[in-house]
Amino acid sequence: MTGAAGFIGSRLVHELVRLGRLRDGSGHERAITELMLLDRTAIDLPGLNLPANASRIAIRCASGELSDAAFMARCLGEASLDSLFHLAAMLTSAAEHDFEQGLAVNVLGLLDILGHCRRQGRSPKLIFASSIATFGGALPDLVEDDTAQKPQTSYGAHKAIAELLLDDHNRHGLLDGRALRLPIVLTRPGKPAASVSDRVAGILREPLRGEPVACPLTPETWLPVVSVGAVVRGLITLHDLPPEAFGDSRALNLPALSVTVAMMIECLRRHAASLPAGHRLGTIGWAPDPAMQRIVDSWPKRFDSARARRLGILPDADLDAVLQDFLVNGGLSHE
Repeated sequence: MTGAAGFIGSRLVHELVRLGRLRDGSGHERAITELMLLDRTAIDLPGLNLPANASRIAIRCASGELSDAAFMARCLGEASLDSLFHLAAMLTSAAEHDFEQGLAVNVLGLLDILGHCRRQGRSPKLIFASSIATFGGALPDLVEDDTAQKPQTSYGAHKAIAELLLDDHNRHGLLDGRALRLPIVLTRPGKPAASVSDRVAGILREPLRGEPVACPLTPETWLPVVSVGAVVRGLITLHDLPPEAFGDSRALNLPALSVTVAMMIECLRRHAASLPAGHRLGTIGWAPDPAMQRIVDSWPKRFDSARARRLGILPDADLDAVLQDFLVNGGLSHE
C-alpha cells in the first residue's frame, strides 16, 4: 500500500488487518499473510491500534518518496505482489504550484509501479484512488461514470491519465486494475493541511474540536461528500469484485451525498449538544477564498454511479453518519 500513513491509508490498514483476508482474481478468499506499507513519512504502527490478529500478518514499513525511482525499486523489488492499493499522490494545490514534481509523483511514480507489475510476469490487482477532479468544465447536474472528463487542474489531469493507463494495462492482460473516483472525504483527522479538500473538511473538523473556522466557500456551495469509512469499504469491495463485474472501463465513481456548506454547518449545530464532556462547538465565520471557490466550483455537485451501487459500493446514509464516523474514530484528537 502506498500512502499508508495517510488518513485513508491508516484506516484501510486497520480494516485489512481486522478482516484478515481478501479475494483473489478467481474469487477465492485468501488470508492476508504480509502487508508492505509505504509512505513519504514514517508509519506509526503502534498508533494504528491494530486488532489482536495483527500478529498473524507480517507487516513491513518503509519511508520514501514515490518519485524516488531507486526507493520504489528497492521496495517493489522485494515484493511479489498479489494486490496493491495505490493511495499516494501529490494533491491539488501542491500539484498546481509545482508542475514538475506533480508529474514526478502522480504520473511517473505510477509508471514505475506499473512497470514492476509488468515485470512480475503475472497480473496483480491494483486498486487506485482516483478523484472527482478528473471531471470539470461545464458539467451536467448529475455526474456519472461515463460523463466526459475535462479536468481543470493538474491533479485531475494526472488522475485521468492514470485511469487510462490502468485500462490499457487491463486490455493487455498485464494487471487487474480498478479505480475508484473519490469525492470530498469528510473528514480528515489530525492537524489541518493546505489541500483544498482538507480545507473543506476543516469546516466540520475545527468547530467539533472547539476551534474557530473561517469558511472559505459560500454557504450555497454544493459538495459531494463521503466519510473515511465509506471510502475504505468501497476500496475493499472494489478489490474483491470479480473481473467480469466491470465493463469497458475499470473506473467507478464512489456514490456520494450532495450537501451544501450551509447543510454542513446545520449538522454541526444539531450535534453540538451531544459532543463529549469538555467539548464545545467552535465559532463559525466566513472568509471567502475566490481561488478555492473556483476550484471547488469546477468539481461535480452531484456525483453517483449506478454500477457501483449495484455492485455494493454505497454512500453514507446521511450527513449525520459522516459526522459520526469522524467522532467514533478519534476525530476529536489533534494528533
